[in-house]
Amino acid sequence: MPGWQTVERYFEDYVLGEQEGERRRTVDQGDISQFAGLTLDFHPAHTDATYADPRYGGRLAHGMLTFALVTGLNVEYNLRAISYGYEKVRFPAPVRAGDTVIAKSEVIELTPHKRPEIGLVTKRYTATNQDGAVVFSCLHVLAVDRRKTAHE
Repeated sequence: MPGWQTVERYFEDYVLGEQEGERRRTVDQGDISQFAGLTLDFHPAHTDATYADPRYGGRLAHGMLTFALVTGLNVEYNLRAISYGYEKVRFPAPVRAGDTVIAKSEVIELTPHKRPEIGLVTKRYTATNQDGAVVFSCLHVLAVDRRKTAHE
């Protein structure tokens, strides 16, 4: 993708507390409608203004749309890393059409793995809306190549 650069970072290159710059994207009703069509989740909270407006103040983005957007905004194009899994996924506040999602990432844990050639890097992803309300959080665990040591 233009503007995104690949890197080659090893496990040993990560630092606890390291943060990525924030990235943002505004969600529109077209995004919500396309996601409904892609996933076949046409719950009226996402697709029917008559239902959603009085209950939620507008049609809601799917939680998994928010998840996909935030994880995508936080992608590190590291050729030495691959996703190992996600934990503690939360949606503490809704995302509605017109909201801007602001994503942030922080390295919170560095853990050796039983396979000595990799280590696990845990990043905390958080996202707020344009008003500062937290709309998403999770932990993303990455399996990252380790450098070979002199005795290997």
